[in-house]
Amino acid sequence: MNRYLYAASLVLLLAGERSWAQFEGLDLSDDSAKKDEPKKDSSKKKKTDDEGLDLGAPSKPAGATADDRKPLTKKDDGPVVERDVTQEDRVKSVQRKLYLKRGRFELAPAFTVNINDAYYTKLGGQIRAAFYPADTLAIAARFALIQTLPTDDVRTAKRNLSSRIFFSVPIWDAMADLEWSPLYGKVAIFNSILHFDGYFIGGGGVVFTETSAANDASRAGVKPAFDLGLGLRFITKDWLAVNVSLVNTAYVDTPTGTTQSALQNMMMINVGVSIFFPLKSTFREAE
Repeated sequence: MNRYLYAASLVLLLAGERSWAQFEGLDLSDDSAKKDEPKKDSSKKKKTDDEGLDLGAPSKPAGATADDRKPLTKKDDGPVVERDVTQEDRVKSVQRKLYLKRGRFELAPAFTVNINDAYYTKLGGQIRAAFYPADTLAIAARFALIQTLPTDDVRTAKRNLSSRIFFSVPIWDAMADLEWSPLYGKVAIFNSILHFDGYFIGGGGVVFTETSAANDASRAGVKPAFDLGLGLRFITKDWLAVNVSLVNTAYVDTPTGTTQSALQNMMMINVGVSIFFPLKSTFREAE
């Protein structure tokens, strides 16, 4: 029995010594220190391997100039294919006028009707001729034939109110005018661009009335007159425009049925067309 006890004690003793030897071989130092050591070694090794490489600025050839040493830069965004920009390719911020009037003649027939007389309607036709020494200035002359027609208000006033209405009856007028066109623009109407030309007119002339043919010398003869107005031309072609104007012609007349003279005003709306000669402006190429 003791023999077995001695054998077991010997086995345990040998096993304890082996365990203690293994325990003594453990490294209980800081793990971070061990981790840093391999990194330092690897960096040193990498440095040693790269000692033969030159990572500095690339060498420049001996004959290089200052322009050659400029760094490459990325071009601005643009078309891949470069081409010359011609005059036609450029977009103008202010487009040229649709037509020019300088050095041209204008012939403008129109229909005319008054808007300021509730008792008598004056309507007729006129023809206007003008020359433009400058694009904004014209010297014009116009001649109009006028017919005077009573309205329903005349019959009502005479029948119900027993009124007497004294009125002037112009037959024709001839005027010389100056025109100034300071306005030019365009407007969008129904998805289309319409160019327009605004102007002012003023001048003087004569009016021939019904009383101008009377036997009375004080009433006979043509009546001096002056006019003032404004208008718009809506341009359709270089040689054609639609013309709308409002012109007031004032003159002194002695109407039939009275011996007293009074200032007469004919405020007429004129609607017609303007035709320019030559049909194409000779100053167009100068733009």
